Amino acid sequence: MKVAMLQGPLTLAVQDADRPKPGPAEVLIKVAACGVCGTDVEAYLGHQPRGWTITYPFRMGHELAGTVVEAGPEVRGFKVGDRVVPDGRLPCGACRNCRRGLFSACSNQGYFSGGLSEYAAYPYRNLVKIPDKVSFDEAALAEPLACVVNGQSKLSVTPGAIALVIGDGPIGLMHMQMLKRRGAFTVLAGVTPHRLEIGRQLGADAVVNSLSQDLAKVMGDVSEGRGADIVVSAAGKAAVLKQAIDLAGRGGQVLFFAATMQPSVELDIDLIHYKELALRGTYDSTIAHFEDALTLISQGVVKVAPLISHRLPLQSAPQGYEIARKLEGLKVLIVHE
Repeated sequence: MKVAMLQGPLTLAVQDADRPKPGPAEVLIKVAACGVCGTDVEAYLGHQPRGWTITYPFRMGHELAGTVVEAGPEVRGFKVGDRVVPDGRLPCGACRNCRRGLFSACSNQGYFSGGLSEYAAYPYRNLVKIPDKVSFDEAALAEPLACVVNGQSKLSVTPGAIALVIGDGPIGLMHMQMLKRRGAFTVLAGVTPHRLEIGRQLGADAVVNSLSQDLAKVMGDVSEGRGADIVVSAAGKAAVLKQAIDLAGRGGQVLFFAATMQPSVELDIDLIHYKELALRGTYDSTIAHFEDALTLISQGVVKVAPLISHRLPLQSAPQGYEIARKLEGLKVLIVHE
C-alpha cells in the first residue's frame, strides 16, 4: 500500500509500506478521506506541538473516515462494510484520569494517525459509525468538530448573548455555527476575505476583516458598548489571546481554543480581575464528542461540506500540505478513490 510519511521539516514523501494486519480486537480500515489540520501543519513545519513526540519518519493524518474491510475475532459491534470514523487516542483505561472518564487526559496515552495511508488498523473500541446521511468527506471533519463540541461544552450560552469568534479557519467557522444555533448573536473576525464570506453564508450575524476594519468599534456597536459576552480564540496567535480579553465585557467568558505554540504569552491579568472574566482552556476530545459531532453533521446543525476547499489524491499529499501552510484554501482533504 501507499503511505505519506513526514521525513523532516517541509518534507512529506509518499512511499510503499506493508498493509497492516489487524490484531484480535482491531479492524482494518480502508481510508476514504483524511483532513489536514492546523496542528499537522505545525508538525510539517518542523515544530513539536505540545503532547506530540515527533521522530522521523513520522506518520501523519488523524482526521479520517473509511470502511471496515477486515475485523479481528474479538471485535464486537462492527463488521466488514461498516463506514466508520476512528479516534486515534489510545488511553490506558486504568490511570486516575481514565477512571474519571477523562480519557483525552490519560497519563499513559498513546496515539495513532493512519489517515495518510491507504489502510490503517485501529482498536474497535475507538470507532464510531458514520450516519447514512453523512459522506466520507464530511465524516473526516468529525475529529475537529469533536474538539469544538468539547470546547462548546465549557461555555454557557444564553439567548441573545453577544459572541465573538476570532479566527476564520475551519475551527472558527464551526464554533460560529454552534454559537449561532445556541442562540447567540455571533460575530466572526478574521483576515481572509473568502473565508469570511463563507462565514457570512453559514449564518454569521456580522463578519469583520481585522486587517481593514476596527474590530473593537464593531463589537462596541453591536453590544451597545458592553463588550462580548463570549469570546472564542480560534487562531493560534498571542495577539488574539490579548484581543479576546480586551473585547470581552464585564462577566464575560473567554475560551482559549487554539494553541499559540509559544512558551509564554504576556496578558493584562488585571483585566481578568476587574472585568470578572471566566477564562477556560479546552483541548482535545473524547469518543463521546465524536458521536455528538457526527450527529450534528447528520442533522445539519453544523455544515462542514462548505468548509472543504480542496480534494487531492494521496500522491499529492505534499501539495495539499503546502496549500494548507499557505492558507490558500480552507479545509484540505486527502482522498483515496
